Amino acid sequence: METEEQQVEQIKQFWKDHGKGIVAGLVIGFALFYGWRYYDAQTIAKQEQQSSDYAQIVAKLTAEDEQASVAAQEFMSANSGSTYAHLAALELAGAAAKQGDLATAVSALQSVRDQAKGALKAVADIRQARLLFAQEQYDAALAAVQAAETMEGFQAIAAEIKGDVLQAKGDLAGARAAYQAAVAANPNSLADLKLKSIPAAS
Repeated sequence: METEEQQVEQIKQFWKDHGKGIVAGLVIGFALFYGWRYYDAQTIAKQEQQSSDYAQIVAKLTAEDEQASVAAQEFMSANSGSTYAHLAALELAGAAAKQGDLATAVSALQSVRDQAKGALKAVADIRQARLLFAQEQYDAALAAVQAAETMEGFQAIAAEIKGDVLQAKGDLAGARAAYQAAVAANPNSLADLKLKSIPAAS
């Protein structure tokens, strides 16, 4: 049986041979752990700041503050690609459209269409299509609305707007087909009334 001194010597030798590697591993482990916690804390802090800034932007736009548009665009630029930037763009578009500034509204919506995905992009597609339709930019409106046609939950409204645009262009057959698609997706939509208002094909 090894004596206590021999065991101690073996431990000393083990640490002599492997100590640096173990310590280095522990240091790296702690660095990764605390580094991740720091990163996580920084991420949360950034998101909280974005949330606070976004709330201020919405308040300014709602109050029709003269600097609201500039503040919103600066926020969008500083937080480009983030969900809050997309939401701010949608808010800016709504406020601008309400004030008759359709160019700013279309531009804000385009930024969402270019950067967002999923439902946010589809919302921007639909809203931009409506604005372009109101400006009689029919081809651009069709391009915007067609981008939302396959998004779950947006098929009915996208098809209805498509029908409106095609009817305005004089394409009654295309409008009829679009309204039929809208009714199939949502039987309670206004598209049913619009469909019935189109003269039957001769």
